[in-house]
Amino acid sequence: MQEFPRYLYRAPFVVTGNGPVINDGAVLTENGLVAAVGLYAELKDVDAQVEDYEDHVITPSLVNCHAHLELSYLAGLAEDCPAPGDMVGWIRELLAARAVHGDVAAQNDASLMALARLYAGGCRAVADIGNRKESGLIGGGFKTEVLFFLELLGLCGESEEAALTALAGIDADVRCTAHAPYSSGSALIRALKKRAGGALFPLHVAESAQEIEFLRTGSGPFADFLWERGVTVADFNPPGMGAVRYLDSLGVLDKQTLCVHGVHVEDEEISLLAARGAAVCLCPGSNRFMGVGIAPVQKMLLHGIPLVLGTDSLVSNPHLSLWREMQVLREDNPDLRPEAVFAMASGNGARLLGIEDRIGAIAPGVSSSLLAVRCPLKTEAEVFEYLTSTGTDISLEWLE
Repeated sequence: MQEFPRYLYRAPFVVTGNGPVINDGAVLTENGLVAAVGLYAELKDVDAQVEDYEDHVITPSLVNCHAHLELSYLAGLAEDCPAPGDMVGWIRELLAARAVHGDVAAQNDASLMALARLYAGGCRAVADIGNRKESGLIGGGFKTEVLFFLELLGLCGESEEAALTALAGIDADVRCTAHAPYSSGSALIRALKKRAGGALFPLHVAESAQEIEFLRTGSGPFADFLWERGVTVADFNPPGMGAVRYLDSLGVLDKQTLCVHGVHVEDEEISLLAARGAAVCLCPGSNRFMGVGIAPVQKMLLHGIPLVLGTDSLVSNPHLSLWREMQVLREDNPDLRPEAVFAMASGNGARLLGIEDRIGAIAPGVSSSLLAVRCPLKTEAEVFEYLTSTGTDISLEWLE
């Protein structure tokens, strides 16, 4: 039987991610890479095995720019929504659950299962945040590429000093980042940003109103919680401003900074994000579950801020699916162009993570790990509408 090292995948529509949708398109692959993409009529005579995907659209794979695979073993916490906006109450429950679930092997198994769920949902790469250095081993050799960041916390006084001491002992090849402005002190954030150099620096920013209250006044639920945890809050000098302005005052807001969530930002801060070239990772599914509000997406787009999507953890989002993130984002922002939303879940994320030469678009030289999504489509105008509004009902298979 003749072997075909080259495959020609044909579909009614091909979404390249860097150009218009191709009607009756085809993708030629060879040795794990895309060799050509275009009209089927122009490629049909090449020497390749033809795979015809009727009633499908071929798309780039997806990129998840914010997840916490390490927390997957606590997925049961997402069975009941917390009180709307009560981030502190949710954190209390999370820490209490972590304290009584110490089976490391079970934790790792849950993380791998979560990673498998991401892959089954068309995700080819994920930016993962964890508190254990060992979590950086999750997904080694797995088809979904994991870019792991070790997250450090320490707000002030002894807790910040301990974090800085720990940072000095971490191997240089381990990516490190700060947790959030309300949990990582100014010296720690600056040190972590300096260590990152020109690499991506993701952190949670302006996720809840409680966070902003603490940064502005040094009081409120977060202050009470930190006192409970033994943090000497009296040593913390509240900046008296929002999270974005605070990060800018520390000199850490630039093109490599990824602000995750970005819900509670003022107009002035949106302008500041744009001026510094910082990106925002939207997590609409997690924000809805937590009841913290809706990010001002339209204003961010008008200012040209790079936007990407993340699922967050299974503790704050029972649906580990970028398709659902797109769906929720559109439900919360009906005026968004669907093609822009799909770009947030694919090409935008690939560019942000520096892997756009392999993932996020369909072009010669990129990986042939593409998606064939079943779609009952009749016209080109329906393509992005369907892809971004169907959510977890999406049915797909990988083209390898």
